[in-house]
Formats: sequence, structure tokens, C-alpha cells
Amino acid sequence: MDKTMMRSRNWTWMMLTLALLLPMSILHAQPLTADIYQAAQNRAVQQILVSAKSQDPILRANALEAAESLPNRISPLVQQALMDNEEVVRYAALLTIGKLKLSGVAANARQYLNDPNESVRAAAIFALARNYGTNVGNGYAVDISPMAGMLMSNNPTTRANVAYLMGLMGNDSAIPMLKIAARKRLPTPSQAREVIIRVQIAEAIYRLGDTEVLDSIRAGMFSQFDEVRILSVQILGRLYDRQWEPAIENALKKDPIELKLASAGTLGRFGNRKGLDIILDAAQSQSILLRSQAAICLGMFRNEPKATQMLIGMLTDQAETVRLAAAAGLLGGGRDGL
Repeated sequence: MDKTMMRSRNWTWMMLTLALLLPMSILHAQPLTADIYQAAQNRAVQQILVSAKSQDPILRANALEAAESLPNRISPLVQQALMDNEEVVRYAALLTIGKLKLSGVAANARQYLNDPNESVRAAAIFALARNYGTNVGNGYAVDISPMAGMLMSNNPTTRANVAYLMGLMGNDSAIPMLKIAARKRLPTPSQAREVIIRVQIAEAIYRLGDTEVLDSIRAGMFSQFDEVRILSVQILGRLYDRQWEPAIENALKKDPIELKLASAGTLGRFGNRKGLDIILDAAQSQSILLRSQAAICLGMFRNEPKATQMLIGMLTDQAETVRLAAAAGLLGGGRDGL
């Protein structure tokens, strides 16, 4: 979209404010001008910066993911997050360093190789490996062997996080140990959680080149557990499995609403707009969680004026979670993978 300012900045902000205060039925009748779009993007950037300092550590971590589309802002935000007291934020910072190959701050990851949290230590290895490699002859390289032990952790969150990082690292020598981890039972998790972790590990294996696991991810769409079905649909979107598109379209008709939204978002990744109306309805739900999920899904439809207009309206939602999700959706941050 052309971002050239065609009118005065004062007029732009006045029109944006009016648009955000009007009912959505009226907003849809307003033309989406370049000025309004640019002003909304600026507002989205400011929301990310505000959420990066939120009292809620989850919002601080999510703000980093949303900031992936802001190359001129991301490094200072990562440096700030590395000093956070909450491990979820430190993990997000190190993950970002690795995903985006932020060489300017990558050296800072080395001090987290001894972090008290296993997921943070694994993310530090990931960040260093992505930026400096694993060749022992390179003085800046990192030894990735500790990740093997972490992958077999009895902590389900640690196991899932390490599998995800291995999938992003691109080293197919990890495939055998990932398959072992998928078979290893956890001591006390719910059955649903155990299945979720197996599906997450399957995604990592697929990313490393073993496409035979795709059928197990597809099978997750028919699980007895809603969480597994929802996750499987999201993963099929991330892996761009268009062969399974008819099944995903069919999931638009199935409860719960979270599954419908996940299916609509995945179809949006494919350029298929069949689920857009479901997302637009959910964006006006009384549920903060549904509005947040809808905002992320609308980000897959940013070429659709109705989706963009809804996202602009959601930037003034009462819930910060929704405002941040709308900002990410509008700017394209946090779309998973590398």
C-alpha cells in the first residue's frame, strides 16, 4: 500500500480517531486512505513499545515477537528484554536474536548459557549457533550438545521449547533424537499435553527435512482433544500444507470457535478468504482471548480492506492483549518460523 502522506498530519490523526470511535458498520463505509493506514501503523508501533514495558511478562514477551517486523526498533527491545527478571521474556529475547540473526547483540547471549532456566539456556545456544555457527574451530561458535539432554527433560515446556529451537536451527542430525523424545513418556502430564508435545516435535522434524511426519500432524486434526486439533491446524498453516486445504476448510464448520479461527487463519496464509467472516465476527466477541486470536488471524488477511479496517479499530480495544495482537497483525510481526 502507498504510504505517501497526501494530506496534513493533523487531518490524518483526526480521521483515524474518528474511524476508531465509529461503529464498525460505519467504519467499513469509510475509505481506507494511505494517511489513515500510515497513522494506524504508527499507532501499532507505539503499542508494541508500550507493551514491551508492560507489567505482564507475557505481554512483554509477545511484544518482542510483534516487533520482529521493526528492524530499526528490535535490537534495543531485545537488549532490554535480556535483562528481564522473567524467564519467558529472556527466552523470547534470545529466540529473537537467533531467528533474526541479530549479530549486533548476539554476543550478549553467551552470558545466558548458565541461566537457571533450561529453556533460556537452550535459547542462548540457539541464538549463538544461528549467529556464529557450531564449528569448534570458530572462537565464537557454541557447543550445541547440551540441547540433547534438555530435549529429554521431564518438564513438558522445556521439551517442547527445545524441540522448537532444534527445528529452527536446521541441523538434520537432530532428527533421530527428536524421534526418541517423541516416544519418551512424560512423568505426570495430561494425555492431551503429551499428544501436543508429540505434534510439536513432529513439526520440528518436518522442518529438518523428514516429511514423513506430516501425516501425524494431519492426523492431529481429528484428535479427541480440542487443543491438539487447534494446534495441528496452526502447524499445517506454518508448514504451508495446501494439500490438506479441503480438510481445513471443512474445519470451519466444526466447534469450538477457537478451531474455526485457527482454520480461518491458516486458510488466510494460503490466500484463501473463506474464513474471513468468522474472524470478523470473533473480533467483536465479548471474550478478550477470542478478540486477540481474531486479531492475529486478521493479520493473515492484510490485503483485505475489511480485515485492515477491523485491525485499525482493534488498536483502541480496552484490553492491552487485544491491542498488541492487533498491532502485530497490522505490522506482520510474529508470523512464526524464520
